[in-house]
Amino acid sequence: MMEIHLIFTRSNQLKITIANSVNQHLSLKICFSLVYSIESVDGGTITKKVGRYYEILSEKSEIFLTLQKTKIGSYNLSCGPEGLFVIDDNDKRLECFIHPLTFESPIPRVQYAEYKEKILEPVIPFPFFSRLKQEFIKIINLKFKIQPQEQDFFKNIKNITEVSNIIFNTERGYDIVFLKQNLEAEEYKILIEKKLITINYSDYGGKLYSIITLVQLVNFYKSELPLGLIEDKPTLSWRGMHLDCARQFYSIERIKRLMDYMCFFKLNRFHWHLTDNEAWRVELDCYPNLTNQGAFRGYNEKIPPFYGTGYNKSGGYYSRSEIAELIEYAKQRNIEIMPEIDLPAHSWTLLEIMPELRDTNSNVISEDVGNYPNNTINPALKETHIFLKNILEELSEIFSFNIIHVGVDERPKESWEGSPKVIKYMQDNNISSFDELQDVYMNNIISILKKSNKLTAAWNEAALPPHNDIGSAGSSGKVDKSCIIFAWEHEDVGLMSARKGFKTVLCPGHKTYFDMAHNKSTYERGICWASTIEVKEVFEWKPLQDYNSENVVNILGIQGQLWSETITNKDYFDSMINPRLAALAEIAWCSEAKRSWGHFRSSLMKNMEYMTKMGWKFHGF
Repeated sequence: MMEIHLIFTRSNQLKITIANSVNQHLSLKICFSLVYSIESVDGGTITKKVGRYYEILSEKSEIFLTLQKTKIGSYNLSCGPEGLFVIDDNDKRLECFIHPLTFESPIPRVQYAEYKEKILEPVIPFPFFSRLKQEFIKIINLKFKIQPQEQDFFKNIKNITEVSNIIFNTERGYDIVFLKQNLEAEEYKILIEKKLITINYSDYGGKLYSIITLVQLVNFYKSELPLGLIEDKPTLSWRGMHLDCARQFYSIERIKRLMDYMCFFKLNRFHWHLTDNEAWRVELDCYPNLTNQGAFRGYNEKIPPFYGTGYNKSGGYYSRSEIAELIEYAKQRNIEIMPEIDLPAHSWTLLEIMPELRDTNSNVISEDVGNYPNNTINPALKETHIFLKNILEELSEIFSFNIIHVGVDERPKESWEGSPKVIKYMQDNNISSFDELQDVYMNNIISILKKSNKLTAAWNEAALPPHNDIGSAGSSGKVDKSCIIFAWEHEDVGLMSARKGFKTVLCPGHKTYFDMAHNKSTYERGICWASTIEVKEVFEWKPLQDYNSENVVNILGIQGQLWSETITNKDYFDSMINPRLAALAEIAWCSEAKRSWGHFRSSLMKNMEYMTKMGWKFHGF
């Protein structure tokens, strides 16, 4: 059997050593994907490159790769070849054993301090007002008596509450009474008295969050509860989490598990990234081939094995019935689902299936920051307008939430330059720049979605010039102000968006991108183009400190993101999210920390005990 060793050398080159005992002179094709681009190869020749999937032909036993430099100057466990397989000169896959990635100059793991702080408030996020006494009532056998009409409510969230061993029943136990009151959205009040818990709420979210708070209290106090009052409400209405299901496919059950986590920390928006260069994951009746072909990858498939997919066919998509099931599950957890179809760029897979959406007479080859060539649909084509109308109308039928996200990030500056049809369209419509053409494209989408009573959301390049100099284009400033902007590139971008009058969700990469590594250790996972992000750094973020009252009214909220290039094994999923997302939930609810890191950290550790019971692993903090 062939053996392959992978090592980052002291000079930060990636060395691939091939021990081939069968035939030392065999010409081999080494196939794999990376999260950083290859700048040069010694010992082989790149015969195929799409994005960061590579096929390298070599007759040597050692291949040295120089990769693009990282922000921290070193690499970690996510930076080696993923999904590696070897093909012989007869195009047959060879059996090989791949040794784990090693480092000649390893950077040790971070050692986190012990937990010494006393827990002053066990609830996460920190309540708006809490006055609990040092006087307690016993909860016999953790039983709470509920009104008969509340049985379905508790049944819907059973898998969140059941690991607490609390029993909510209609026969016996400590009484809980719900009273509907005229409170703000998601607001609730819990009054714990000697014989009764009274919960005031105005909507489903407030009712649900009161029980989540009660569960966290029981998790801390065990068989007793302190008498007193909690009055709670969020500062921000949008408290979200994004999941990239294009780079990696996650089952409906795994997404439900994430929603349980979100619910436990009072997050209420799920941003579902369903398409990108690497896949199309949402089933649409109008274009069935998008999922028949675009949802699967492999060596012999139309779409190559990006980001660790490997030789065999793999992947998946979400059917209309699965989406309906997930929407209902989300609503039971006070979560709305916003789908994202990432256009006009980030469309390499789409254009492999529907090449009619590009101008074949274009004489310019553009490439995006991820090395995908010609990945942008053409707005001057009649076929593109029909395509957009069809998919947006069907998505509007499928998803009940009133917002649809349409991407518009990282469009290569040259993407439309060589198209004769674009040039003619711009002349005919008195459009003076490609950025202005993007605004025409965006306003067309906004108009289509308005007819279906939907609002349009997009990344910040849809309405602003790009902040990062990565060869991407942006807006000329003529986009309809109804567009909701997701400000990802930098904190300054969110402030600029709000000042221009756009409703804005803050999601800057250096604080909310959970695909970033926690720190510089070579034993971490994640990338670091924005920064490294420890849990403490999320907690200490003050997202609204530079906003005046006039601008802060345009901030809808805050959102975390998990891009999935590095999640080549689902075992990596938990520690990238948990507990950074719990820390972000605190900031999203309160707008900034209302307690010290030490007190929060102790409370977080206690809640991690609960999350562990729910099956979640977590990263150190």
